[in-house]
Amino acid sequence: MSLEVELKLLLPAQHAAAIFAVLTDYCRQQLAAVQPAGSKTLLNAYFDTADRWFRRHDSGLRTRQKQGQFEQTLKLAGQQHGAAHIRPEYNVPVGGVVPVLSAFPAEVWPTGTDVAALQQQLVELFRTDFVRETWLLQTQAGARIELVFDQGFVAGGGHEEPICELELELQAGAVSEIFALCTQLLQRFPLMLGVQSKAERGYLLAQQTPLCWQEFAPADSTADLLSKFLRNQLLVSRQLASDLQLSTQWQQWQTRLAAEPAAAVLFQSAAALGPQPASQALQLWLLQYSIWLLDPATLNSHVLTA
Repeated sequence: MSLEVELKLLLPAQHAAAIFAVLTDYCRQQLAAVQPAGSKTLLNAYFDTADRWFRRHDSGLRTRQKQGQFEQTLKLAGQQHGAAHIRPEYNVPVGGVVPVLSAFPAEVWPTGTDVAALQQQLVELFRTDFVRETWLLQTQAGARIELVFDQGFVAGGGHEEPICELELELQAGAVSEIFALCTQLLQRFPLMLGVQSKAERGYLLAQQTPLCWQEFAPADSTADLLSKFLRNQLLVSRQLASDLQLSTQWQQWQTRLAAEPAAAVLFQSAAALGPQPASQALQLWLLQYSIWLLDPATLNSHVLTA
């Protein structure tokens, strides 16, 4: 088992390659070590049952083919802190594209799960096929971070959407280091925090359910607010919702923050941005909110002034 701590950043597709080239040059100048780790084509098939057993258990099941070998991955329910995703993950070799559930450790399954019955019910739902360029980074403080650049398509339900994103994944070191690096990148490049996994996008396509506007609800947690806002800003970027809608929700969010004593610092910084913050300033604030959700103490460190 491994534990993922990763951040997703979206690039404008029309300039993605040029932006990534400049971004890696910047990393070479700022970090202790930057090593290219190659490029590879990843062909991924995602599976579930007809009644969405894995989806209902907040889990994901996929097989991946790379360099002629197949690997199956089970991602279990974890924690999502806005832009940061933390969840247990199990990876084991498999002989072909169809997963073999019995190859996973027995303890991964909820008590009473009939693994053999699940195996018989598996169906392929969607695919995410993309080219991944990987770089291994080491910060001045010694943290190791994997940077990947993914370009390709997610396809399901007879439809497909482009993939064009960066992912930062912490391999070793303090969590604050990955946030510090992400802060620096958001300050200098036209990036947008992402919250949708490739799997979520695939499920929506497979179900022919378009991403839709999500209103804040009284019962929403502090993490729910960020998750909804990130999805809504994606709709705005695709011109499927208006800037006015997002601005209105931004002001609603500030009202909620004003009533949350623990979020006083965030409320003050949000208020300083005004009713319609510039894109770059907004992305930095959204990252601050993610830091606060994961580790409030880090919010008062050098990360915010990096």
